[in-house]
Amino acid sequence: MINVADSFVGHVLNIYLAKATDGEVLNTKVASGGAVTAILNYALDEGLIDGVVTAKRTNGLEGNAVVARSRKELLATVGNKWSIVPFASRIKTKIEENNLNQVAVVCLPCQAQFFGQMRDFPMLETDFGERIEYIISLFCMGTFAFETFINYLHMNHGIKGRDVRDIVLRGDVIEVHHPRGVLRLSIREIYRYLQVGCLVCTDYTGSWSDISAGVVETKPGWTILIARNKKADELIKNAKKRGYIEVRDGYPFIGDVITGAREKLARSQKNMMCLF
Repeated sequence: MINVADSFVGHVLNIYLAKATDGEVLNTKVASGGAVTAILNYALDEGLIDGVVTAKRTNGLEGNAVVARSRKELLATVGNKWSIVPFASRIKTKIEENNLNQVAVVCLPCQAQFFGQMRDFPMLETDFGERIEYIISLFCMGTFAFETFINYLHMNHGIKGRDVRDIVLRGDVIEVHHPRGVLRLSIREIYRYLQVGCLVCTDYTGSWSDISAGVVETKPGWTILIARNKKADELIKNAKKRGYIEVRDGYPFIGDVITGAREKLARSQKNMMCLF
């Protein structure tokens, strides 16, 4: 077990590299090895959850909170979103509309903290934390300030927001796919267009989640999973036993995750110094 003080990534029970075994999942627009989609599909098939609340890109960079209750609906939500989807304010309505009692939430670290605190330390009768079975956080260096980034793309590169078909991170380069081709931008060049709140956020992996998931440059095509508690660890191991995912030891790659976490912490501290 890695101590929180040493790791920069929060409590760690186990670390895995995982990849979906379902060819359709792998061939869909997944950001990594499709392990999160495969694990959630396993949880739905086994009745461990009755829905997944996640974000789905709807138009250009815009997204919306949706509920997926089947493999087909899950596959329709895969891929990076790059803009914050304010589903924390909508999830209660989604849960009640769909009569869900046990849900998995796929979210960003800031949202994982909100859901985790509400689930583990409920304060109000209107809280719905008891319905959240699993919190899965995606590694995050920040989301774009939507209007500002769209204006940048339009003014500097002639790309309208509605024409953005996809955004793909490849190492230190972000590819913006649009009808006339692919625009490649240095990720450091566009840091200035991130949400201000993201620039002072210190959480890279989502330390309040049950499972954190992301990619590392040294192992493309695989998802690195951090299981933070026994329930999450059992979910990953059982998904492997039932053949939904292929799993390998992820500990050799934790250094890459810590590097990302350290960079985000350093960026936050630098930006905080500018505020005061």
